[in-house]
Amino acid sequence: MAQRTPEENVTLDQVVKLVDRLTAEDREQLLDRLKMEKLRRSIQIGIDQADKGQVVDGDQVFKQMRERNAAFKRKGNQ
Repeated sequence: MAQRTPEENVTLDQVVKLVDRLTAEDREQLLDRLKMEKLRRSIQIGIDQADKGQVVDGDQVFKQMRERNAAFKRKGNQ
């Protein structure tokens, strides 16, 4: 990875100041793009895990989810 020049080193405060200058519509678009980037990173993690064979049986996952849901419902009915 290339080393950054001082002009490229941006502080969080500088970013916040720039975001504050955006229109409401631009802020909303920025938020959407950040959410999409986070989703892409999460998906890539899953792809990388699958490529390494780090997968879980779907039936087992759904069984665990049903068990947790049933336990949650039992707790709520006490």
